[in-house]
Amino acid sequence: MKIAIDGPSASGKSTIAKYISEKLGIPYLETGLVYRTLAYISVKENIPPENFEEVFKKSFEVIPEIGKTIVKIKGEELKENLLKTEEVGKRASELGAIPEFRERINKLFREIIDEKQMVVEGRDAGTHIIPEADVKIFITASPEERAKRRYEQLREMGIDISYEEVLQKILERDKRDMERPKYPFRPAEDAIIVDTTGMNIEEVFKKVMKIIYEHPEYSKHT
Repeated sequence: MKIAIDGPSASGKSTIAKYISEKLGIPYLETGLVYRTLAYISVKENIPPENFEEVFKKSFEVIPEIGKTIVKIKGEELKENLLKTEEVGKRASELGAIPEFRERINKLFREIIDEKQMVVEGRDAGTHIIPEADVKIFITASPEERAKRRYEQLREMGIDISYEEVLQKILERDKRDMERPKYPFRPAEDAIIVDTTGMNIEEVFKKVMKIIYEHPEYSKHT
């Protein structure tokens, strides 16, 4: 069974995808982590975004496992804190704005997924990465709710930032992603929209699992 989990930033899609993977025992591909891995290589090797093909030639490995995605560079597992820096995030955004890069990385994702069962989470999951997914869920929430969640997350990490600044960044990214000439950010036509505004993570997970359990494909894989 292939499950695509899509949605805007700070909607809770990563947490939900991880829970689904653990519940069903299906590997989890966190596409945003791969974006950041390639951005990290780009920064570390001083490869400008327009020369992104050089990044793909470097030695890295993506391993979807149950409940997590492991990335390795030259055989060494990459620590998550190295991928969470402002510099890496900025480079990931710059790379993602290049249509040819998105086409190249989506090709990589499809090669990783192949015919395997998988929970695939991230931007474009249901529209361009696995449009053939059995279940497509688009998890969203109001910008204010998403900003509140991201703000609390950043504060817990010790990052000093205001709620207003977080909200502004989310609004800017939403606008930028939706107005992309190619690959504009939107739900797949056959995706089920789950608005998580005012819901806690347990409530969202319960609702999403109900959608999966009720899908005809689910009974074929149990």
